[in-house]
Amino acid sequence: MASMRRYVRLLALITLWTVVSGYVYKCEPGTEPTVCSIWNLQYDADIVAKHPDRLPTVNYSFTVNTVQLLFERYYYTRHNQLERYDLTLHGTVLRNPPSVQIRDYRLRQVVIPANLQVGDFTDNAISVIETDPTEQYSVRYLDLSHNTLRDVANLTVLVQLQTLNLEGNRITTLEPNMFTRMDNLTHLYLGDNNFGAFDFHTLPKGLNVLWLMRNELRDLTLTSILLPRLRELNLEANLLSSLDMAALFTACPALEVVPIAYNTFAKKEAHRIVTELKRRGVSYYIGMERDGSADCDYDEFSVDDVCFSDSPMGDWSIWKGLFLLVLGVLVVCMFVLSVRWVWHQMAY
Repeated sequence: MASMRRYVRLLALITLWTVVSGYVYKCEPGTEPTVCSIWNLQYDADIVAKHPDRLPTVNYSFTVNTVQLLFERYYYTRHNQLERYDLTLHGTVLRNPPSVQIRDYRLRQVVIPANLQVGDFTDNAISVIETDPTEQYSVRYLDLSHNTLRDVANLTVLVQLQTLNLEGNRITTLEPNMFTRMDNLTHLYLGDNNFGAFDFHTLPKGLNVLWLMRNELRDLTLTSILLPRLRELNLEANLLSSLDMAALFTACPALEVVPIAYNTFAKKEAHRIVTELKRRGVSYYIGMERDGSADCDYDEFSVDDVCFSDSPMGDWSIWKGLFLLVLGVLVVCMFVLSVRWVWHQMAY
């Protein structure tokens, strides 16, 4: 009987150790002393609120300043282990690391910690960013690219930002005061969103790099604009049909790189723009020297080894869609009339 009791106690201790140890995470070997990589950390704020004993813990040395949370997508295909990055996870579990990287983890919400300096949250499903307008934030670098953000007004309080990456989201407009207090912002990436127009008045004067490629811009309004330090303006893959070069260089006198490929310039306009950029010593592409062998699609043309769309594809797609719609309606009507005619003939 005594041996049975000892066995039950031992089993209980083993079970308890298993449960507790399941919430203790260690750095991937070889990633310390300054970076700690952790695989498949599980944290649910709602569960922790009800069961505080399920709060995970992380063991890493005091020399660590960057925490990377890694997620094995192919193994955990249906289980979302981390939906929300909040202050409890940042402060209590991870112990306030200055730099955090959480990529491809299916995050949906991020609460920006006041003491975070570098945040990389790319390739998630983030639609909500939470900030406190009364807080003073330290974050200098923030990557929120390739998420599902539509509203980024809460970022206005991040006045220490130097680099902000919002590429690959669903943003159509920015608040007029979006960057009013971001005096330190030098690099802004807004490519691959849904901008049909862009207000350059919102930008800080110290901006060096601005990416607007893969949007739906049809023209640039540059009147009364002055961005004296802007040296790179990426306009690739928009719907621009013309570019006022005088207005562009009046607004941005320090420009060194203006990528313009895959816009809808007519061939004559593309030649004019490229010639003017070359005359000013401004590069119109990013990367290595062109070798004269541009590989353009069948509906594109090349100017100095840079591809341009042969026609405004956005307008053509609309007209093509309308044509196909009308054609479809006509076909359906003819089919209905044919059936009625056959039915009428059969009645006799």
